[in-house]
Amino acid sequence: MKADREAFIEQIRILNRDALLSLAASLYDEMEEMRLKHLENERISTEAHIQFSELNAKYTAVLAENENLKKLLQKEIEKNTLKTRSTFGRKTEGFLSMLDAADNPEEEPVDESDTEDQEAPQERKTRVITFPDREKQPDGEKTEEGKKWKNKEKSLARSLDRLPQQLIYDLDIGKLDEQYGEGQWRIAYWHSHRVLMKLDTPYYTQTTYTPVVSVGLEHDLFTIAYMNPLIDKSCVSYTIIADILYRKFVLGLPFYRQARDYQMQNIALTKQTIINWVNTLVPEICTQVHEYMTQLLISYQYAQSDETFIQVNKDGYGPGHKSYMWVHTSSELLDCPPVIVFCYELTRGTDHLRTYFQEFLGYITCDAYVSYQVLENESGGKIQATGCLMHCRRYFAEAFFVRNVADMNDEELKSLPETKALLLIREVYQKENKLKEMTAEERLAARKELVAPKLDAFFAYVHSLNESDDVFTDRMKKAIQYAVNQENSLRRFLTDGNIPCDNGHAERIIRSYSIGRANWLFADTIDGAKVNAIMYSIVETAKANHVNVQYYLQYLFEQIPLRRARGDTDFMADMMPWSEAYRKYEKEKLRQQQTLFGQLFPVPDRPRTPRKKDLAAYREGEPGAATNEMGEKRSA
Repeated sequence: MKADREAFIEQIRILNRDALLSLAASLYDEMEEMRLKHLENERISTEAHIQFSELNAKYTAVLAENENLKKLLQKEIEKNTLKTRSTFGRKTEGFLSMLDAADNPEEEPVDESDTEDQEAPQERKTRVITFPDREKQPDGEKTEEGKKWKNKEKSLARSLDRLPQQLIYDLDIGKLDEQYGEGQWRIAYWHSHRVLMKLDTPYYTQTTYTPVVSVGLEHDLFTIAYMNPLIDKSCVSYTIIADILYRKFVLGLPFYRQARDYQMQNIALTKQTIINWVNTLVPEICTQVHEYMTQLLISYQYAQSDETFIQVNKDGYGPGHKSYMWVHTSSELLDCPPVIVFCYELTRGTDHLRTYFQEFLGYITCDAYVSYQVLENESGGKIQATGCLMHCRRYFAEAFFVRNVADMNDEELKSLPETKALLLIREVYQKENKLKEMTAEERLAARKELVAPKLDAFFAYVHSLNESDDVFTDRMKKAIQYAVNQENSLRRFLTDGNIPCDNGHAERIIRSYSIGRANWLFADTIDGAKVNAIMYSIVETAKANHVNVQYYLQYLFEQIPLRRARGDTDFMADMMPWSEAYRKYEKEKLRQQQTLFGQLFPVPDRPRTPRKKDLAAYREGEPGAATNEMGEKRSA
């Protein structure tokens, strides 16, 4: 490099001034060109760096967005899995049934008109896992499901015995004579074969004539006044309104379907007429019953509450407004006649609880909805909310169901925290379910000895999960957090034998309402929604007290107008389904039914069967002693 520089200096020494100027100018041009290229390279480099920074930022944002989308997708997959199971899957809470459902996921049904069934039936997986705490069934002992099925069969046979009977003797003498010879056969005994039959619904018209009286020589005419005790100048009766309400609020049959059924039987009873009858009679006759049930429930001191939605098309806050139906019931463990009360409210706010439980002192078993906690704090401890172990279990069950347990082996399945938590809750229920037939005092003592240690073990495990550094699914995090936050309220059932460990009783009651709502979808007006609340209160209370709901409805619509017409004011105690007055009414109705069917099905003369000594003689080889079906001696 240095030699080249010295050689260049030697070359320019011999050049004159003009040559040097020319060389300097050319060198300057080259240097300027190189400077411009350098500037251009710097500009390009700067722009490339800026573009790289922008692309890097976009790349980072895309990665973050991708992670968020993955989480959202996973949440939607979990929601869809749980929704599909809730809609088409099993409703049982048993862990082994959950495992079976997870191994054999339910698929949404498809429209058979658009597809052809060309595939072979899918083989069902069956997994048998032995858990350490599972109680083994001794050999030959039936499972609970087997016992229930056997009890159902016995229950059906007993119910058939209580029904009116039509006796038919299936005997063709001519055919038997032709087959065996006249006088060569006899009836040894009879086999009975029973089937359940149904008569067509008998509607009839009841016509009441009132006299027009001619008085005196002037023959002045006077009409004896008559008024329908329900709706004047109407053809409604207590039996037909009870039938309409029974079919709507017990069978879930909407009014428009009932109107169609009446029309098919040539009875021109329209939907609007039915609605007018119901919206007039139910508030007028049954509101007082609803209020009396509310007073009883408030006095019990142990209640269970829940709520669900109802759509109201008119009034309220606008078309299709989502209102709420609250249900309050006496504790399922309380030794008293059960009372169930539905209440309609425009909102889900705490105001309803403040008003309804204004004079209540005691315990309310409920879910973790914040309004119950607000009510407890405002009452200063006079009202205490007790938790629902079923809700706690449901969170862990949802966390279990979003797991792909079908691809896990038994050891992996047993090691899941969801599995361990569910099995610990199952141990609590195994002990608690055995205490339902005890008194409150006995149940409380047994809970302290048997249930409390199991519940302590569950919460100890939950706290260990909460304090660990393990990574859990979002569903599992919610389950852990729910159990930790609700621990105090979930433990309260251990302090009183009348407090249930969960709110399943109220949820099962709401299920009847939800099935009906799935059929009629909405209430047209607020008045219609209030009618729903009154009627579901009466119907569900009657069902809980194991009475004939249709007879009970007839009793209310027959007796309340009669009592009011007589001037009675204090008769609501007799209107309750457990009252002695109603029990007598139901017995009389059943007696009338038996009498009516006795006229329809007269008992036929039974063909004579041989006496025991005749059969004994016949078996000993003395056929001459036996008789034929007419009681005559058969020839040898």
